[in-house]
Amino acid sequence: MNGTVRIGARLRHAREAGRLSLADVETRTGLSKGFLSKVERDASSPSVANLVSICDAIGLPMADLFAMPRTTVVRHADRPSLEGLPKASAVRDTLITPEQERHVTVLETVVTAGGSGGEELYTMPSECEVCFVLEGDIEVVLEDETFALGPGDALTFGAAVPHTWRAAGAARILWILAPGLPDPRNEVN
Repeated sequence: MNGTVRIGARLRHAREAGRLSLADVETRTGLSKGFLSKVERDASSPSVANLVSICDAIGLPMADLFAMPRTTVVRHADRPSLEGLPKASAVRDTLITPEQERHVTVLETVVTAGGSGGEELYTMPSECEVCFVLEGDIEVVLEDETFALGPGDALTFGAAVPHTWRAAGAARILWILAPGLPDPRNEVN
């Protein structure tokens, strides 16, 4: 990596994430849409004053604009096994995403016959949860509704909805939670 930061794509991403058009940013900054478009394509370099104005308009802290993204490899053999999630029988959960990742959490659950998320319904400390079945068949219970899922099936739901799951046989499941689970090292008891 050469250390050069291409700010255009980061600015465009932040603008689009904020559901702002170039016209919206033009109104907020007084800079033309043509100039803003060139900046987003890295075809023009804004002055520091213009860059501050653009960042303010799209709600992007300057530090985030220049932060080097972290790339992390989590090797299969090095995945931490999760403790402290709802009690489950015949289940092994491992964390696929790096422990410090806060935007998304991806867990792999390997289930042997009769494995489940437990009899009691539970919630997860995230906004959205996706259950993606890699192998086997499972049932996911959301309050009073049950969904039968097989290989390749996915179920997306609000993680605050009380839920559990069960498998009659062996299964492999990916659970994607967004935003990710809070770092347990930062929680106060």
